[in-house]
Amino acid sequence: MNSLHTERPLKDDIISDLTTEEKSISGLQKSLEEKGRSLHRLVLTGYLKAMVDSGFLREKEIKPSRIYSINQSGSRDIYDLVGLAVTRLGSENSGDDALLVLNYLFNRPIFARELERCNVDPARDYRKVMPPKKMEIIEKLGDQGIKIPQSNTMMEPETRDLSRLMRILREIIYISMDLKRFSPADQDNVQTTLD
Repeated sequence: MNSLHTERPLKDDIISDLTTEEKSISGLQKSLEEKGRSLHRLVLTGYLKAMVDSGFLREKEIKPSRIYSINQSGSRDIYDLVGLAVTRLGSENSGDDALLVLNYLFNRPIFARELERCNVDPARDYRKVMPPKKMEIIEKLGDQGIKIPQSNTMMEPETRDLSRLMRILREIIYISMDLKRFSPADQDNVQTTLD
């Protein structure tokens, strides 16, 4: 292995690889091997997940692969945060959880395209709606760089699990503000009295 690569952080090589084009794990693994870095696929997958969680990279699923690119903004948008929080908490249907949270936060029906931006499964427990201001919402989202086709389905959650909503909102706050550093590692073993 080239000594240059043992001194240079892996993060720098990955970001360097992704500056010209987005790549799958296989593509990154091959590119890194060409530079003298031989990593097991599971190690690279874990490292990429950490880079996504840290906001350096963006991840999207194009079946059967996960595609990685540089997060140009350097920070996550609300869709990234909702998707990450739902994924971290685990879910029978991540799309329903993301729909619940976005609907609550935005106080309006949610487009199917918005759920796609969260990188979650499609929602299953919803009702289609046709709000009178659909075109106004599409226009406002377009101003934010979010292109929504006029035919895109708008939906609202069929059921509202408020305890689930609160857990996801808490996780979003923990992710965006790194509040876990203020909490004990094992919540079950927290001492309740002062010595």
